[in-house]
Amino acid sequence: MSIKGRDREAALIRNANLARAAGRLLLGEISTWQEFFEPDTVDYTNLPRKQLKSGKYDIQKNLKDRIDSLCKSNFSKMTQAKLVSLYEEVKAHRSLEIPYTEFRDRYSPVKGFYEKGYPEHSTVCISLWGLQYRFPEHDFSNDLIIATDQFIKADEVLDEYREKQHSQLSKDMHKIADLIRKSESSKRQVMQTAFSLLECYLNGIAWSYYQKEKNKPLSKRKANALKDTSNVTLREKVQKYPSIIFGETIGEGNYQFILDEAKKFRDSLMHPSPFSAPKKFGGYDKLEKLYNLDIETVFKSVSGIIEIIEKIESMKGQKTPVPVWLPGIKTAANHLFQRTTKSRGR
Repeated sequence: MSIKGRDREAALIRNANLARAAGRLLLGEISTWQEFFEPDTVDYTNLPRKQLKSGKYDIQKNLKDRIDSLCKSNFSKMTQAKLVSLYEEVKAHRSLEIPYTEFRDRYSPVKGFYEKGYPEHSTVCISLWGLQYRFPEHDFSNDLIIATDQFIKADEVLDEYREKQHSQLSKDMHKIADLIRKSESSKRQVMQTAFSLLECYLNGIAWSYYQKEKNKPLSKRKANALKDTSNVTLREKVQKYPSIIFGETIGEGNYQFILDEAKKFRDSLMHPSPFSAPKKFGGYDKLEKLYNLDIETVFKSVSGIIEIIEKIESMKGQKTPVPVWLPGIKTAANHLFQRTTKSRGR
């Protein structure tokens, strides 16, 4: 066999093994980086002739079909050559974080990505945990769910003390104080993250629309509003984004409580001050809002934000998948509702 032929067969075996390792990593089937790097530590060119022949036969008989099956099952345009390129990119950093749109264009769209409700602005994260996605709605919805759970647990324990006389509570004063701190902290977290979730959702649909339309005629006013280059307010986003993107508007009844009442609590949490808000913003007492955030206001805020999101989602059409994070916060809102109902009966 000529040197050229040996090199060709060595490259064939190496690339197949690297592609398989990359595919297994994406599926979460590799548990250590040593295992991932192993196919690239072999000196394939100097392998004995018998091993080269056996390796080439295995590729033709088994490995090529397994790689093709992996690509076909999980991706629409992935190839062995692209898996090799992906292997090299991951190897350089022992991980990879890349915008989904870039991953899609350089390697392949992922099957089921949109159907499962992932947003286009997701970041692809490749590690020993496999291929995963990160996006701000996921972080904030998780924060909301965790804070809701923490509030309910603390409030349920506080129920045990609410029927007791003050004289009976003295011995548990420190425990009660700790529970109250957890309850109050959790309510603030739910309120803040609910508004953060709404804003990142609005910014996400604006970004997605702009990416599709940026090469088409788009007025400077609309472009600036979508890119938020002129400090677009939350009210403007709620009122204008649906109109710009879908040609529809949200009825005032869908957002009035959120923007006229709940936002005062949110702004007091984000910009706490003993000074009252300026008259043009309602002139309300910020400390009063800060100290009197009750569970009913928190529930109405979460459910009102969900209502806005679902109203916008309905504008996309019936075949559009539900955002992957939305069912979780709806469950959290239901738990808050149950707790709110119970608190009314006290």
